[in-house]
Formats: sequence, structure tokens, C-alpha cells
Amino acid sequence: MITILKLIMNIENLLSLAALKEFIDGNQPVAFTVLGSKSKKYQFIQKTLIKLTYLTLPRSDKGIVKR
Repeated sequence: MITILKLIMNIENLLSLAALKEFIDGNQPVAFTVLGSKSKKYQFIQKTLIKLTYLTLPRSDKGIVKR
């Protein structure tokens, strides 16, 4: 039997790379999707990358963000 669970996750409280790493390390692997149009998805990704200053991160920290 396949069980489908719909979960709404708020990641607004993940304000730093350290908080993101703790979240990733403390959870089982998760697959999620951003609801909405393609442009809304890109806006979400852009907002998250800016919040985490992705472009200025060293390579190892960028890997954490990608996970």
C-alpha cells in the first residue's frame, strides 16, 4: 500500500546556513516541491539563495544548500 502525505513546510525560520545544516542533518531524506507556477518556483529559489548569500559561500557550503 502506498501512502501519500501532503505536508506544508515553512522554511522561513531557516535564516542561516547553520540552521539549514541542522535541519538537513536531523531529518530523513525528503523530497518536496514548490506549489505554484514556474515563475513562483523561481522566485522562491531566488529568495532562498539570496537569504543564504549563496554566491559568496565556499564550495563546501554551496553543497549544503543544494542538498
